[in-house]
Amino acid sequence: MNGRRIRVLQVITSLAGGAGLYAYQLTRHLDPSRFDVKLVFGPGYPLDAVVERERLPHAKLSWTRRLNPLATLYGVYQLAQILRRQHFDIVHTHCSLAGAVGRVLARWFKVPHVLFSVHAFASRDYQPVWRKQLFLMLERWLDRYTDRYLASTDIGKQKIVVKRISTADRVSVVPLGIDIPPIPSNAQRLRARACLGLADNALTVATAGRFERQKGLIHLLRAFADVHAALPAARLVIFGDGPLYSTLRTETSLLGLENVVVFAGWRSDLDVLLSGCDVFCLASLWETFGYVLLEAMAARLPIVATCVDGIPEVTGDGQCALLVPPANAAALAAALIALLKDGAQRAMLAEQGRQRVVREYTLARMIGRVEGIYEELLERVSARG
Repeated sequence: MNGRRIRVLQVITSLAGGAGLYAYQLTRHLDPSRFDVKLVFGPGYPLDAVVERERLPHAKLSWTRRLNPLATLYGVYQLAQILRRQHFDIVHTHCSLAGAVGRVLARWFKVPHVLFSVHAFASRDYQPVWRKQLFLMLERWLDRYTDRYLASTDIGKQKIVVKRISTADRVSVVPLGIDIPPIPSNAQRLRARACLGLADNALTVATAGRFERQKGLIHLLRAFADVHAALPAARLVIFGDGPLYSTLRTETSLLGLENVVVFAGWRSDLDVLLSGCDVFCLASLWETFGYVLLEAMAARLPIVATCVDGIPEVTGDGQCALLVPPANAAALAAALIALLKDGAQRAMLAEQGRQRVVREYTLARMIGRVEGIYEELLERVSARG
């Protein structure tokens, strides 16, 4: 690159969930001596404030949480202006809307390299057939605008190939990663429990995520009614927020769990608060990776999770988790009750989870792999030139 830094634009619909954290991490941690990175996104999530506080190069688009055709079109115009006025060597897109619009516009403005990180497929098994096929056709059509796909798991790569979205040679597997905190101390655990208002004897299950259908929280609440019947001291802490907040609060009341379930909201200190819990549960109906699983593993929490998509791979096919079918409250309850009753199994799964995240899912490892892919793409062009 003639001694200059590689200019990278990260494009994402919003900084929601694991995809938002991933885009933020790339913007924050790619080597600044080699990469000049800018992040563009639609506002509305807690990470927005972190980006602003850290003064990361960024621009906000008009894309909103709810579908708004005018706001969407104006966001397309805003992104086009950014690409027209600034030269980028790489455009790295994330999520369905940003992935589609970003790839097409990047090609239109002749950006040399265009990538798409597959955080989730627009076509999903839970959709009506016509809608699933429509999105699948769109994903295949967008392949012509994509130089490289980044999948977070081997199963994610396989799905891209099996769905005939692209070919295996154009898909790189880059497992996600986190900055691993120290092993929580007993004092930290006690402070976290006090912060959450938990009694010393309360066996506590934690979960975290956006309050959307995907996360299966309605099934977790119904499962926890059985858990509480078997273990009256058990408590459930739910971190997060989203469009189903009122629905979940209503279901909590109907199940008689108002004094059992804690709605803790979004928390920037999630890694600290998780240390005050005993088990982590992820009840997702679909989940490409499950970033929050890494935080639970780092906090030495044993896991109960659904056996969908990338979750078995992330958890080592059950090395640090009990896996159950999705949308099955009875199976979820049985696994939670069994684990809450078995301290030895909790300790074993917790230790294996901590070892696995330290070995396989560090932030440094993830960043290094992405940097290598960027440089590989640029070197190919230099070699051809």
